[in-house]
Amino acid sequence: MVQTTIPSTQSSFPLPDAFSTALTGIFDTVQPGIVQVYTERRGGGTGIIWHKDGRIITNNHVVPDDTAKIQVHLADGRTLAATVLHRNPRLDLAMIKVEGDNLQPLSAGDSSKLRVGEWVFAIGHPWGQRWSLTAGIVSTIGTVRLAKNLTTQYIKSDVQLAPGNSGGPLLNAEGQVVGVNAMIFGGDLSVSIPSNIVNQWLAELPQRRAVLGVEIQTIELPQAIQQILQPQRRTGVLIVSTKARREQLTDILVGDIVLDVADTPITDTATLRHMVTRYTEGETVPMRILRGGTVTTLDAITQVMDEAA
Repeated sequence: MVQTTIPSTQSSFPLPDAFSTALTGIFDTVQPGIVQVYTERRGGGTGIIWHKDGRIITNNHVVPDDTAKIQVHLADGRTLAATVLHRNPRLDLAMIKVEGDNLQPLSAGDSSKLRVGEWVFAIGHPWGQRWSLTAGIVSTIGTVRLAKNLTTQYIKSDVQLAPGNSGGPLLNAEGQVVGVNAMIFGGDLSVSIPSNIVNQWLAELPQRRAVLGVEIQTIELPQAIQQILQPQRRTGVLIVSTKARREQLTDILVGDIVLDVADTPITDTATLRHMVTRYTEGETVPMRILRGGTVTTLDAITQVMDEAA
């Protein structure tokens, strides 16, 4: 009898092609939001672009020296100088800031929804090898004591990490950041700080309020203007003076009367301040104003200045 061997239709790769394709897609999507952090006299680590204004999350032990120069290398080849805004040595977290355009922040996931056995991924720069990807599963979710009266949650997984991964993202299967890889507690498994702990720390930081850098007051509008505005209103907000930094001067002038911001009628100073706080530093605020009896539109640029509107 002649036996015929039927070729296997199964892939020799242990994971399905669909999984491999999905993982490749995740990497391509998140890579621009992951940076290499290099600290003078210290070496390299990883950071996560948390906000498009240049705020980046990393480990405190990656940037421990306030006097050392910090550089951030982006996936598009740019190198930007960075400064430390906030740090929490106990949680091993730090926020640094760069000035740059077209920064792509990553999405934070809900770390409380992680389950043991769930796939997770890490991207970082182990031993200086940039944007290296490793995969594993969640092994343990628990708490660790950092000090006498301080405990925090942690995620342990079997993703492979090495020096240079610190401060990088632990990602779920949707490409969301569910942890910040720390490697500070040691042990056989990799340790990550849950994203919910990061967000809780950020919520407790002093808030930086976006402002226009102007002094304002509520005034009554001319009768002719009241009648033509839709919706009609009796009052607007007068620009009394400007405190904008020289490098951030905009087209807004003393004497302008703000009528609308992003199509929302502005009838008093409180409404204007509330609308501006929806924007972040450096963003443009679309306005309709009254200048010299003529209604016109312009874009104003926000900054951070606590004492102004």
